Amino acid sequence: MALQRARVRRIVLTAEDLDAAEEGPGTQLSLDPEREARLRIEPVLDRLNARWGHPVVRPAAAYRHVS
Repeated sequence: MALQRARVRRIVLTAEDLDAAEEGPGTQLSLDPEREARLRIEPVLDRLNARWGHPVVRPAAAYRHVS
């Protein structure tokens, strides 16, 4: 018996007992791990830059190679 991979074709999310947006901040759901990593590192970069001056630390994509 051969095992085959099943493709994920659809993800369903059901939300219940939601509060109105005016009642407080919410958290946006993302299924992109790269985006989540960037969102987690941004506050750390902000604290480093606030402490040591801007732009001490930037994402690697922000650097340009100068020849």
